Amino acid sequence: MKHASQMAAAICLAAAIALGGNGQTVDASVQWGQVQWKQGMIGKVVILRDTPLYRLNGAAWQSAMTAKQGREYRVYSQKRAGSAVYYSLGGGLYAKQGDAIQYVPFTKDELLALVARSLKGQYILQAGNESVPFVIERQKGNRLFGWYLYGQNMSLPLEGRIDGATVTLSIFFNDNAEAIADSISYLKAYNVPKEEIGKIAEQLANSGDYAMQLQFSITNSPEQFAGQFRFLDLYLNDRYDVVKMTIGQPMDVTVKKND
Repeated sequence: MKHASQMAAAICLAAAIALGGNGQTVDASVQWGQVQWKQGMIGKVVILRDTPLYRLNGAAWQSAMTAKQGREYRVYSQKRAGSAVYYSLGGGLYAKQGDAIQYVPFTKDELLALVARSLKGQYILQAGNESVPFVIERQKGNRLFGWYLYGQNMSLPLEGRIDGATVTLSIFFNDNAEAIADSISYLKAYNVPKEEIGKIAEQLANSGDYAMQLQFSITNSPEQFAGQFRFLDLYLNDRYDVVKMTIGQPMDVTVKKND
C-alpha cells in the first residue's frame, strides 16, 4: 500500500498555519559592506573622497549635500545627462560618476555569496493558500540548524546545508508520535483504522528516519525563493506495518524571508 505524497504534504502544511513553538527572533538582514540589500538595488557607490550629491530640479542638477569619504550608498538606477552619468541612490539623491566615487555592480555571484552567508532568519513557506513559518536559527559554514513551527505548539528540528545555490533542509519528527500521527491522518482516506494510524506513528517515531524535505534555490533575490517540498511515501503491508519509505513527489512552494 502506498500513499499519495501530495496529500501528505498538504496535510502537513495545513497543520502549520500559526506561528508557535519557541518564538525565536533572528536577524534577517543581508548586509553588503555598509549597505543592506533592498529590493531593486543594482549596486552601490563607494565615496573615495568628499563629494556632492545632487537632486534633479526640472532639468537642472542641484547640489543637495556632501557625501563623506568612506561612506557607501545603494544604487537603484543610472541616469545619463549629456556626457555625464548619475547614479540614483533613492530619496531623490544622485551621485555623479567621476574619480570621487566608485560604482560596484551587484552581480549574481555577489548575491549568491551574500545570501550564502546570511541564511539565518525567519521564513514563510507558502504553498497555495497555506503558509508555514520556519526559522534558520544557526549557521555553521554551509550547515544550517533551526525549527519548523508545526501547528500551534510543536517545533520540529530542522537541519540542512547550502551547496552552491541550493539550500536543502530536512525537518525531523524524531520521537514526536503526536505530530507524526497528525501528519499521517490522510491514511483514513485509505481506510486505515484510527488505532492503526496511532500504531504506525509509534513505529515511525522509533525509526528516526521519518522526515520532510524542503529545497529551494537562490536566484535573483535574497528574500524570495522558488522551492519544492517533499514528504515521504509510506509502503504498508497487510498488517499496516511500514515496510518501506521513499522520498515523495515534489510540491512547488515559495520561500520568503522576513525582515
